[in-house]
Amino acid sequence: MAVVTNDVAVADMRRLGNAEPLEPYPGNARKPWTCRCLNDGCGRIISPNRNNVMNGQGACKYCAPNAPIDPAAAATAMRDHGFVTLVPFPGTGKPWLSKCTAAGHLVAPRYDNTTRRGGQCRFCIHRGPGDPKQAMVDMKLAGFTPLEPYRNVSTRWTSLCNNCGTIVSPKLNNVRTRGRCCSSCARYGLNPAAPAWLYVMAHMVFGAVKIGITGRETRENRIARLQGSGWILVRTWPFDTGSAAYRIEQIVLKQLRAQKHGPHLPAERMPAGGWTETFDAACVTADALCGSVRDALTEPPV
Repeated sequence: MAVVTNDVAVADMRRLGNAEPLEPYPGNARKPWTCRCLNDGCGRIISPNRNNVMNGQGACKYCAPNAPIDPAAAATAMRDHGFVTLVPFPGTGKPWLSKCTAAGHLVAPRYDNTTRRGGQCRFCIHRGPGDPKQAMVDMKLAGFTPLEPYRNVSTRWTSLCNNCGTIVSPKLNNVRTRGRCCSSCARYGLNPAAPAWLYVMAHMVFGAVKIGITGRETRENRIARLQGSGWILVRTWPFDTGSAAYRIEQIVLKQLRAQKHGPHLPAERMPAGGWTETFDAACVTADALCGSVRDALTEPPV
């Protein structure tokens, strides 16, 4: 039997499983292999084996057609599509009493229709997406100054965060249900007490490298979101807590800023935030940034 090289195994996992390996190929097709699911809206850490993927069984158990639906995740998905659920999850194909966040209509959409087919509030379809003037008021109350005309509740709305001055793109339904949701201010999606990743990424077109942290078990996949904007993942380090990852990140950033390495990209290039952790790849290479992380890991906690 031919020996499968790491490069071939990684290419197969990406092509057939739509998953990004987070460690070298274990060398045995039946052994679990730690990866990240690249399917839209997933991004979970998974452990498929290459044998199943090569046989067409897929890599991510969470994305399988018969995967169980977590009620809390279902409510979150409905909220992201513009509905606040008012009763417990009834099942995927049953009407779910909810309130439309665009105009407050009481409706009963089905989970499948909403999340898989892009179902919308039936009243808003006929009567419009709500009052643009009220949308502007709600954004300003949440601390944002919109920089473009309002379109609808579920489209990202380019705005200025009045607190930190970062240009961000929140959705109005998220603003109405969560309040302030600026990724730069609140490090949205990172729980200091929960497992986290520290990562280094590079962008060939921008000539930039970036360091950052994100939760390992959160709904929002920060790394996948950046990859969707052309960033390439160079290396990740797992941490038991977000606070531990944050400590290492801050050590590296403090050292780089002491060496006069300022942000390489403007806020406009990073609409989701994180531009202050970018550096000129001609001055700070990805390998050098990884080396700084390794050095910081040897420093004892203060």
